[in-house]
Amino acid sequence: MTDVGPPSPTSRWIFVPAAVVVVLALGWSAFWWFAAQRAEATIATWTEQEARHGRIHTCASRTVGGYPFRFEVRCTQPAMELTGQQPPQVVRAKDAFAVAQVYQPGLIIAEITGPVTIGGSGQPPEWQADWQLAQASLRGVPGRPERLSVVIERLVFDQAGSSSERIGSADHLELHVRRSPGATDDKPVVEFAGNVTGAVTRVGPLGGRPIEAEINGVLRGVSDLRRKPMPERLREWQAAGGRLEVTKLRIKQGDAVAVAAGSVGLTPVGRPDGAVDITMAGFDSLVREVISERGGGRIQLGLLAGLAFLGRPAEIDGKRGIAMTLRINDGTAFLGPIPLGRLDPLY
Repeated sequence: MTDVGPPSPTSRWIFVPAAVVVVLALGWSAFWWFAAQRAEATIATWTEQEARHGRIHTCASRTVGGYPFRFEVRCTQPAMELTGQQPPQVVRAKDAFAVAQVYQPGLIIAEITGPVTIGGSGQPPEWQADWQLAQASLRGVPGRPERLSVVIERLVFDQAGSSSERIGSADHLELHVRRSPGATDDKPVVEFAGNVTGAVTRVGPLGGRPIEAEINGVLRGVSDLRRKPMPERLREWQAAGGRLEVTKLRIKQGDAVAVAAGSVGLTPVGRPDGAVDITMAGFDSLVREVISERGGGRIQLGLLAGLAFLGRPAEIDGKRGIAMTLRINDGTAFLGPIPLGRLDPLY
């Protein structure tokens, strides 16, 4: 009979790697489960805060998944009811999906599946929007977002109901908003940039013609995004030295192009105050083309002649144009030396 002795120290070490893997897997699973519970709690807290601000968010069903390396939240048939509106409005979508990587929890990427409808609570939709892709990314920590980006491809916007009608569309729409790196809590600064290509609207005399536009600017003095009456928000904005600064606004439609830059704020009594420099070229031929298609146009031609008289010679993209300044002094608007009228206080 052969005696079997105790296992050698070497053979015991064979099981150590497997044991380590098992322990790590169990630890990771516990960490993921705990983080998923925290995500659920954060969503619940955020939903309660939104409800207090007049925005009630609901889902037909909500699931959390993505194990082991990311967190995924899916909301089917999401809806947001704006109870502060009169009458209350409801925004509905088909599906919403958000994901964050375990190693980068401060970056959330979300997609919304259309169509999205807008209408009164308990009433048929009045408006509808749909797209090929709608994606958003949010960077930051809860309660202190740092950057928001939104991209929409192949957007269409329709009037719903019995008189269904296409209002507008766009091939590509992009918006980026971020907290300025040098901003402080007592001096908030928000930077924004956006662009749209292939935008077509059915509204106005120049409707039906594709538009390209881009904008860059800075918004100063917005301390929070909590829901509040607009007059109250504007008063707070003015008291904080609020200012909307557009560093570049460019609009192009066919051969016509216009660029603008300036800043606008409010006086203590709520009247707009600021100035915008505008340069444009090619709009004379565009308006004449519209007039020849639709008839009439004496007022439009007279306006073009007046603008040419008031404007300064300028050039855009190698085209001859005119430049002028739109000034608003304590609510009174001037185009060059010509007064255009006085604006009412905003609060």
